[in-house]
Amino acid sequence: MTTLINILIIEDNEVHLYLLNQYLTLSSLRIGTISHAASIDEALTVLDTEVPNIIFLDLFLPDSEGLESYTIIQNKIKTAAIIVISSLSDINTTLEALALGAEDYLVKGEFDDRILEKTVRYSIERKKSEIQLQASEAKYRQIFYNNPSPMYIYDLETLNILECNEAAVKTYQYAREEFTKLSILDLRPPELRVHPVINDPNELKNLLSNPLPHQKKNGDIIMVEISFYHIEMNEKVVRQVQINDVTEKIELQKALTAQQEEKQRSITAATITAQETERAELGRELHDNINQILVTALLFLDNVIVTQKIDFERLKYIKQIISESIKEIRKLTKGLVPPALDNIGLVQALEGVLSNLRVLDNMTINTSFADFSENLISEDQKLMIYRIAQEQLNNIVKHSGASVVDISLQLKDESLELAIKDNGKGCDLTEKRNGVGLQNISTRAALHHGKVFINSAPNQGFELAVNFPIMDEA
Repeated sequence: MTTLINILIIEDNEVHLYLLNQYLTLSSLRIGTISHAASIDEALTVLDTEVPNIIFLDLFLPDSEGLESYTIIQNKIKTAAIIVISSLSDINTTLEALALGAEDYLVKGEFDDRILEKTVRYSIERKKSEIQLQASEAKYRQIFYNNPSPMYIYDLETLNILECNEAAVKTYQYAREEFTKLSILDLRPPELRVHPVINDPNELKNLLSNPLPHQKKNGDIIMVEISFYHIEMNEKVVRQVQINDVTEKIELQKALTAQQEEKQRSITAATITAQETERAELGRELHDNINQILVTALLFLDNVIVTQKIDFERLKYIKQIISESIKEIRKLTKGLVPPALDNIGLVQALEGVLSNLRVLDNMTINTSFADFSENLISEDQKLMIYRIAQEQLNNIVKHSGASVVDISLQLKDESLELAIKDNGKGCDLTEKRNGVGLQNISTRAALHHGKVFINSAPNQGFELAVNFPIMDEA
């Protein structure tokens, strides 16, 4: 019968505590009791009466911080496997805790029930191995050869491998006789074999704080976490190495990251689609409803003016207001409803926007669209370029004080670049900006895997370039 796993969670954040409990529930681990403590003092009280197999430890608690938290718990109980729960900002402290003996760590928000389950199982096995290694030499030999983790021992002077266990044979795919004729350099990929071997324990721990590549007999590369111990063998101090193959874990993390990025792109796409739909709906409503009402009112007032039965001057004034209202509504609908790019084309649509700027007496507009072909990009990409140009041109009119604006569309290798440059007052790029205009531009560009480049300085104008690949969507 499988032994139940008793757990102590030392965490003061209710959200992370809830998520950890949920992932434990979703896993296939056979959980016994789960106890909680929000501080080191509470944890010590729990440990006075309970003996957990696993301790999840947040190093930063109300009454203790950093390595002190680990040291207090580790000194209190020697038999429990300690898994550090860390944030990315605390990763250096976490790695120091691993160097002191913590079994493993999990980064908050970066794991799921499967990673958690593997970490728990690995930590329990590692802790069992550690306890047994400390028991006696006889037990040590038995544990070494039967340990589920790959292990080998090598000579610190010659770097030759002296002994290995069955798990190492299976992992690296060498026969035992072959393995014990290798140097530890032979486990490195060829391009790393020329690098010097670090013997200083502290420097070595720093190097091993991240997974390293090892090569199997068949040439496959695996990513491994490495821990080591100094032991006596044949009256000589040698180094015992324990390997944890994290290749699958790293690939899973990469897959999760890719899924998160794809999800974010989907959210961005849905947001932009909703914005465009809302704008189009609002534009149609203004044009088909309010505009028609105002036109009818204008015709009615024309009739009243002709008859001259009431205050003529007042009616003329009202007519002027209504006429201006119609003009403003037309401007609004022109900005809200996207142009029919498939009919008039992107360049013609951009020229329509630029025509509004050319009526300004103090502004010169220069265009360069000769190197651009409409059939290279999709309708979605055309709309993206149109909206980005529209946004930046509005920014120039409102904020720049520019007298000259240059806009171009040109091919660069397998990408298309939209560039808009003005000679206005510019800005200091090191200062924090609160506007949403550039944020909208970056969001739209990212949806099509585009990159935004900005060059500006006070009184030196402002240059915006958006570069995105066209081969995948051409």
